[in-house]
Amino acid sequence: MEQASVQSSTGYWVTRLARVMEGDFEKRLGPYGVTRASCAILNAIFYDKQSTPAALASFVGIDGAAITRHLDRLEKQGLIEREPSPTDRRSVILTLTRKGTRLAPKLAAKSQETNTKFLAGLTRSERESFHQIAQKMLANADLTPGDL
Repeated sequence: MEQASVQSSTGYWVTRLARVMEGDFEKRLGPYGVTRASCAILNAIFYDKQSTPAALASFVGIDGAAITRHLDRLEKQGLIEREPSPTDRRSVILTLTRKGTRLAPKLAAKSQETNTKFLAGLTRSERESFHQIAQKMLANADLTPGDL
């Protein structure tokens, strides 16, 4: 059996692209002292109105233990606050502080800068096709709808 080149593997190209994009984005986030995960969490609270740790973990795709560590770090940075839930004593409501509210749009702009850089030269149709293909590939994974 003839061995195929690693460069003929879809997984190779997807992984390589993801790593390079992640590296670019991390450099853009560096001056703000946040990670990609922290950025996703802040933006999910700010833009997507995710307000509990459990909902946030599911929405962002981070397990419960990891979300707690990220939230602890964001709280220490003065970017989020936890308030007791008025309806569930076991849960808290997450809100952004004034500092977090000012930071979230700046982080979203850095994300957009990375996306713009990597989508340069692609037509609108190619960008839309890429998103559709990626979504179809994810649908082929053994994920539940909440994982997508």
